[in-house]
This record gives sequence, C-alpha cells and structure tokens, in this order.
Amino acid sequence: MKSFEEKLASFSTEWVSAGLIGADTRTALLARHPVTQTGTSRILAIFAGVGGALLLAGVSLVIKANWDQLGDWLKITGVIALLLGAYAAGWRWKIAPGRYPKTGDACLMVGAVLFLLGIALVSQIFHLESRPSNGVLLWWVGIAAVPWLTRAKGAQLVSVVAGLTWLAMELQAADSWLRLSATGERWYNEEFFHFASAGGLVGVAVVTAGLALRRTSFALFAGLHEKLGLGLVCWALYALGFTWSGDMWRHHAMVPARWEAVAFLVVLAAGGVLAALRRNRTEVTSLAIWLVPGLVPVAAHLGGIELGDAGWLWGGLSCVALFVFNFGLIRRGLETGRESWINLGIVGLALNVFTRYFVLFGTMLEGGVFFIVTGLLVIGLGYFLERKRRALVGAVRKEVAS
Repeated sequence: MKSFEEKLASFSTEWVSAGLIGADTRTALLARHPVTQTGTSRILAIFAGVGGALLLAGVSLVIKANWDQLGDWLKITGVIALLLGAYAAGWRWKIAPGRYPKTGDACLMVGAVLFLLGIALVSQIFHLESRPSNGVLLWWVGIAAVPWLTRAKGAQLVSVVAGLTWLAMELQAADSWLRLSATGERWYNEEFFHFASAGGLVGVAVVTAGLALRRTSFALFAGLHEKLGLGLVCWALYALGFTWSGDMWRHHAMVPARWEAVAFLVVLAAGGVLAALRRNRTEVTSLAIWLVPGLVPVAAHLGGIELGDAGWLWGGLSCVALFVFNFGLIRRGLETGRESWINLGIVGLALNVFTRYFVLFGTMLEGGVFFIVTGLLVIGLGYFLERKRRALVGAVRKEVAS
C-alpha cells in the first residue's frame, strides 16, 4: 500500500494540472512530506527494532550476570549512561543529521524503556516505598515530550502504553480516587466488567485523538492512536459479551461504579471527541454511526442499570454491538484505504462468532458430534474469512494504485 507521501506526490501532479493548486504550493507540500523508499525503510525499521530489542536484552543479561558484584552508584551511573547514550544516538541518527531515521527511532524507543528501568533501579537501591502507579506516572511524564520533539513513532508507542498502564493501575487501586469499585475489590463479579467498560471509554478517547491528529503536523502518530483505540473498544465489547451465556435465566447483578472515576472517563472520552470534531468532523461522524451502539452496554455497566432477570441482555447487546462495530471498521477501511481497519474488523468478527458459538452451544452438544460440527464450522468459516480479507485488502490496494 502506498504511503501518504507517495499518494501526495502522485495526486498533487493532477491537482496542478487541474488548476486546484499552484506549482509552488505543490513544491512546499512535497518539501514538508518528502517521499521515502517505503519498502527499504520498512525492512530497515524491522531490523532496527529487532536489533534494538536484542541489544537491550543482551545488556540486561550481562548486567544481571554481574549484578551482585556491582556497587549501587555504579549501577545508577551505568543506567544513566545507557539512557543518555540511547537518546544521543537516536537524536543523531533521526534528527541531526538524521541519516538513519528508522534506526534513530528504535534508539529513542529503547531510551524510553530504559527510563522505566532507571526508576525501578533507584527505587530498589534506596528502598523507596511508594505506590507502583506513581512510578509508572513518573515514567510517563518523563518520556511524554520525547516523541513530540523528535517525531519518533516508537517512542510515542511506549509513551501511550505508559499512560494507559498508569490509568489502568489507578482504576484498580483501592487507595486511588480514580478507583472504579466502591468496595475496593478487584476482579470479582462486576469489577471486571467495570474495568472492561472503562477500557471502552478510554478506547474512544485514544481513537478520536488519532482522528484529530490526522489534520495536524503530527499526522504520523494518527495511525498508532487509531489502532490502539479501536483495539481497546473491540476488547471492551468482547469482554462485556461474557455476561450472555447459554443459561438465559442467569441473573447478572449490576453494581454502579464510583461516580468520580466515571466522570473522569467521560471527560476524557468527550475531550477526544471534541478535538476530533474540531479538526476532522467527517471522520468522526462516519465512525460514530458504528460506535454508538457499543456505548450503550458500556454505560449500563458503569451506571449499574439493573434489568432484573433480563440482565443477560446487556451481554447480548455487547455481542451485537461488536459485530456492528467490526462491520463498520471493514466498511470504513474500504472507503479510506486503511488495511489495518479491515484486518481488525475481520479478526473481530471471527473471534466474536467463534466465542459466542462455544458459549451458547457448547453445553448443548456432547462427545464426537460436538467436535465434528465445531471443527467443520471453524475450518469453513476461517477459510471464508481469510478469502474475504484478502479480497478486501486487494481491492483497497488496487484502488489506491489506480
């Protein structure tokens, strides 16, 4: 699939011929978004990422082998040296002079991870007793500016993961004002579904942030945010679907989450939506049509909306909403040429169908018949979905090439 820069170079020639823009404008656009060798850069990015991971693992193993013989200050000095070295190499290779941007991106990503290791090391040496989430928050704050200053996608991935990890820890911590459960329990009964619902709202915030970034100078981060956000929404609806089972009379108690946490999550999601509407209204409205049904079971679990003996209906609605959302991802992927959306939609559809089949009918069939029918269904559906996925992706690539 062609990159944004390649499509811009191709389309801008037609725009100049049609009189839509001037030659000077085209030159300025191409200077701001230069065309790179896509295939070569992708291969180099893979090798740089693998090499950086191996380098980090190797250094960690060497240090671990001699850990007891090293002094405390030598350990701290070594981590600082590695951290500064990774950032310096990343800056030189990506920014100034920037001859190897992919390798520099990998170095900046390694530096972002090393910052967390440094925090853990200092805490261990000086026996700093604190909440684990505070250490993750310090890590996030310490690396948050790096990707925006260097435009490094790898560092941005680490930064977003750090922020989401901190938020997840706060939502579960019994001593946090952001905790979801009023009783302080975690992973019992409704607490898990509260957490899954929170993931849905966070996913909305992340994906809309990506849509907003598409109309800014940081558009290279848009795809990363969109994929992570869409994945979170799919996971949330998939998890909420487990309140629906073959036992239609099972009662699932609904308990409201703490209003402080819910208010924070709503504000977070609303902020992302408003930012996206301001910069990319068409994309937001097109996606919202497929996303809104999924927000109903999310709101029901966070608000503790009780339906009595029909409480399993929220699970059924989650399954249907996930199906609708995945179908919408496939359609939007075809319309916008985003292969990742198509792939995510296909995988979501397959996982949803397989899971609900086992949950609903697994207790109604026995022995060999069950395995025969299930095996044929899995093979047939898997073959169909893979052919469909390839056809859709092929259609997108052909449309982009033409």
